[in-house]
Amino acid sequence: MQNVYHVQTPENVSLEFELAGPGSRGVAVAIDMLIQGVFLIIVSVILLIMTGESQLNLMLIQDNSVYVIIGLLLIFVMQFGYFFLFEAFMKGATPGKKIVGLNVMMANGEPLSVTASLIRNLIRIGDMLPGIYAVGIFSVVFTQRFMRIGDLAANTVVVKKKKGKNAFGVRSTSASEHRNPILSPREEALLREYWERRRSLRNPLNYIPLEAQLYHHFYTKVGLVPNLPNNFTRKQYLEQLMAYVGIV
Repeated sequence: MQNVYHVQTPENVSLEFELAGPGSRGVAVAIDMLIQGVFLIIVSVILLIMTGESQLNLMLIQDNSVYVIIGLLLIFVMQFGYFFLFEAFMKGATPGKKIVGLNVMMANGEPLSVTASLIRNLIRIGDMLPGIYAVGIFSVVFTQRFMRIGDLAANTVVVKKKKGKNAFGVRSTSASEHRNPILSPREEALLREYWERRRSLRNPLNYIPLEAQLYHHFYTKVGLVPNLPNNFTRKQYLEQLMAYVGIV
């Protein structure tokens, strides 16, 4: 059974997202921890080479203060910085989440903010207690929106990214060939409303809140569309989406 999460837009239209459950979230975390482990092994080998030791025991290395600091710093960065940096600057997805098809977003439907990413990952240590994410698993299982402690503090949710026909690797076609095979009439109306707001000269800023919500909804549902530049903005994504489905 899919767990659908509804977000209400200012136009009183409900956007739908499928919440990620404990299973898919657990697989994503396991992949991320595997990546972290591989990185730490590589760093450990480098430290062994630097110290000339046969085994890495930072507390037994002569004049070990520098290596202890380096080791502790790397552990902290990998445990907290890994998740924070990927989620904050890679559209709410770590490598593990990207492989599984998950995204973190704000509970109001907007893309994950840097501040929220920082909060949810600093509190990760609470989710890990007393070991193997026991508190986090308990919280995800018994909260209505599958939210761990960090999600509750940052007001974020984890959703499944839907794979549309024009997701990664789609063949570019003409507007007549792909005229809106994936958007509902309600979604088309929202995009047209957004377009009209952008063209309005009376209040050119009143489209920005809607833009953030629409971007995250359609990026989660549709994925990439043709002709997007590198490091595209929300506005550029919506422009290319509307051009792709023939709205503009």
